[in-house]
Amino acid sequence: MDSPMHTTPPPTLSAPQRLYSAESVRQLDQQVISQQQVPGLALMKRAGRAAYDCLRHRWPDVAAIQVFCGGGNNAGDGYVIAGLAAQRQLPATVFVAVPVEKLKGEALEAYRFAEREGATLVSNLSDLPAAEKNTVLVDALLGTGFSGALRAPMESAVAHINKSQAPVLAVDLPSGLHADSGTAESGAVQANVTITFIGRKAGLYLGRGPALTGEVIFDDLGAAPSIYEQTPALLTRHCGDSLERLPARSADSYKNQFGHVMVVGGDHGYGGAALMAAEAAARAGAGLISLASRPEHVAAVLTRCPEVMAQPVVSGQELEPLLEAPDVIAVGPGLGKSPWSEQLLARAGRAEARLVLDADALNILAGGRVLAGVKRDDWVLTPHVGEAARLLGISTAEVSADRVAAARAIQQKFSGVVILKGTGTLIAHSDGIDIINSGNPGMASGGMGDLLTGVIAALIGQGMALPAAARLAVWVHGEAGNRAARDGQRGLLATDLLPHIRALVD
Repeated sequence: MDSPMHTTPPPTLSAPQRLYSAESVRQLDQQVISQQQVPGLALMKRAGRAAYDCLRHRWPDVAAIQVFCGGGNNAGDGYVIAGLAAQRQLPATVFVAVPVEKLKGEALEAYRFAEREGATLVSNLSDLPAAEKNTVLVDALLGTGFSGALRAPMESAVAHINKSQAPVLAVDLPSGLHADSGTAESGAVQANVTITFIGRKAGLYLGRGPALTGEVIFDDLGAAPSIYEQTPALLTRHCGDSLERLPARSADSYKNQFGHVMVVGGDHGYGGAALMAAEAAARAGAGLISLASRPEHVAAVLTRCPEVMAQPVVSGQELEPLLEAPDVIAVGPGLGKSPWSEQLLARAGRAEARLVLDADALNILAGGRVLAGVKRDDWVLTPHVGEAARLLGISTAEVSADRVAAARAIQQKFSGVVILKGTGTLIAHSDGIDIINSGNPGMASGGMGDLLTGVIAALIGQGMALPAAARLAVWVHGEAGNRAARDGQRGLLATDLLPHIRALVD
């Protein structure tokens, strides 16, 4: 007797998060003040109260707080926190980094509130009491307006915070972190928790941001949803439950429905990279996998993964007839930069199949001899910072200083989808830029990028649009790394991720 049929509706996707530039957050602030008629001081008090409540919730046994205040609205939030603590008989000592005569507007009003409520105000770090047990430090030194380098007295205040063994709550963002780029001065505050307001700042999720912020908590301070529709976001942040997924397979599925992925690469001495990309594509669900590589690698491929159809090629001319079958061609893993490498990229780049370019395929592309001036809407480029710099003809420091601008520039130059890998991987496409935060430092080892290339190709082959495939692949890759690192990050190998990739795409 047949079992009754149960149908499970597809899961509802969570809304992705919008990340804003510092200037856009200032616009959001002004819109709340003007359109919702919330006075600036009231908004500051909301922020201070949210931060104070966060502090008490996160550290319920807190016995005293030390608040470090600069001179802007960020400092005003800190003064409100100190005043609220003093009201409630929680000892609050404030290091006043900017003299009161230089404070203006709401920040000055907040200072007076802290003073009235009995917070202890000091202007010399040496006068601060030692941070004893159950003391929490509050960083309200520098806000979204920070740029350049840390200067006195902020530099010494940040050093004081970081030398302390006490936990740190950063208000809006850690001092020394750039709100837009996620770059940071060497002495930036290392927070345990960061509470941010009105709009999530892009720098919290980019570059050094995730290493400095600790846990990030967001409070919109009562901003109406309509406010956010009026201000464009800099980035769209996706998490696992906000990503489009592959549909369930029907009972009568067959392999040709799920795409034929070909990996092209593996020059002398680099066969492992191409094989890992091919195996990742297989584990990510591609129906057919082929590999075009140097002849000496074929035997190893058949031994390691006989499901891969390994094809020996010694020239671009031999590759040409093989390019008619695949739906997606991934070029670059172990490709090298020899004449053989350039021939293979030149032939693959003219194929009708969709493309994924990685590693030396990008370096050859940057050289300008192969596929010069080509723009394709149906390819995905996957550079790390160094490859991005070569594609743009600029330094790696310039790319790191503004990764968002770099990703956008590469996409505009070459079209298609660009995945700029790193902490806070960026995915640039014609409709904007997405960010995915997944993975861990243990993934800083050889072969990880080859796996990502294979997963991207497999998802495209199974019918996903390029931007959606790129987003899901980046998340799957990082989450597989997290699962594989549960027993430790050091010594993590790329192939350790393969069983987790299979589980995550199903």
